[in-house]
Amino acid sequence: MTQKDKIILVGDIHGEYNYLRYSINRLGHENAYIIQVGDFGMGFHKPNYYKDQAFPELNKVLVDKNCQLFVIRGNHDDPEYFKQTNNPFDFSNITLLQDYAELDLIGKSILLVGGAISIDRTWRTQGKSWWSDEPFKLKLENEFPYRDRQYDLVVTHTRPGVCGAFKGFNNIREWCNNDADLKNDLIEESQVVDYLFEKTKPKDWIYGHFHESAVNQYNGTTFRCLNINEHYAYHYA
Repeated sequence: MTQKDKIILVGDIHGEYNYLRYSINRLGHENAYIIQVGDFGMGFHKPNYYKDQAFPELNKVLVDKNCQLFVIRGNHDDPEYFKQTNNPFDFSNITLLQDYAELDLIGKSILLVGGAISIDRTWRTQGKSWWSDEPFKLKLENEFPYRDRQYDLVVTHTRPGVCGAFKGFNNIREWCNNDADLKNDLIEESQVVDYLFEKTKPKDWIYGHFHESAVNQYNGTTFRCLNINEHYAYHYA
């Protein structure tokens, strides 16, 4: 098997597995590690949908292209699928990652942490389209050895406050009006993710969730937000 020589990051796909398969073919991804930044769409269908419909053709393309897909949990993913790192339904080239998974790919050290708060949580249904344990979950230093290594890249679903998470709430005013706790919960979550930044301070940080393409820098770290279905080539050998 040909050695993998690139790392590709993919934004939220919201269950569009056929489009992801199409994109891998259209963009010519081969011999690649593909990291999807959450909102993969796990839990919106019964398990047989993934086992018998969604994943067989996607896994086949990944195998044919010598690509390995890694996925972190988004707010629109059932956290039960991400309690431990696993290949769901025994598909060889699709791996769901537990929070705080670490990958060493092509000489790059990567930390991956999922989770985020849904701004539309008040009209979603618990256990079907929303999961109460969706937020980013912080591990303190006594739980996770932040100082044991330096990461080249941190991948999360949401982002820390230091890179400008909330410059204003006008764009989600209606959601805040219908959810009395939303604004404070979002601010608190961004501050919690700040802790992860302070403990890691990687060269690069890539995330999704906000449905936009954006790049900014803070204190030596380049933050990149991936839009829906956006593909970004992080590293070529």
